[in-house]
Amino acid sequence: MRLANRRPSRALIDALGIRAHHRALDIGCGDGAMLAMLGDLAFRAGVDRSATMAAAARRRLGRAIRTGLADIIQGDMLALPFAAGSFDRIIAANVLYFCSDIPALLTECRRVSRSGAQLGIYVTAAQSMARWSFAGPATHRHFDASDLEQEFAAADVRPDDFRIISIALPGGVEGLVAVVDLHPI
Repeated sequence: MRLANRRPSRALIDALGIRAHHRALDIGCGDGAMLAMLGDLAFRAGVDRSATMAAAARRRLGRAIRTGLADIIQGDMLALPFAAGSFDRIIAANVLYFCSDIPALLTECRRVSRSGAQLGIYVTAAQSMARWSFAGPATHRHFDASDLEQEFAAADVRPDDFRIISIALPGGVEGLVAVVDLHPI
């Protein structure tokens, strides 16, 4: 999956305009591949509900963790284990499929965000996911742009505080990148 996710990850990083002075959080960080793609930042953190994935991410980011420039925590996306006002950029790539309450996730993202923070979301579009037997509606929520817009509205995100970009991927796959301007609570 890491190879398949490389192009969407790069599109998400570019859309967020991540810079060296940012403090970034990757929600559902998996093995830490996205955090590694970010390069050296002021601080990088990841959270994943899987102990196995969190351990893999810790191995990948070992040097940055040892020098205090990164941290990986096993935890829940709906109860982020970080202090308020911690991050400039938050990434949620390929995790909305498994989120039971997206407005609650956005509330958590706002809580841990700094002034001017942005949340970047990547999902594979519903029409592309419908072709994959391993990602059916029994295991994955499916989204098109209007579904994301509805979730943002339910979380009181104003229409001028987000943008959704469609990206074409190999094999006729469509991806959706959303960037949400967060206003800390």
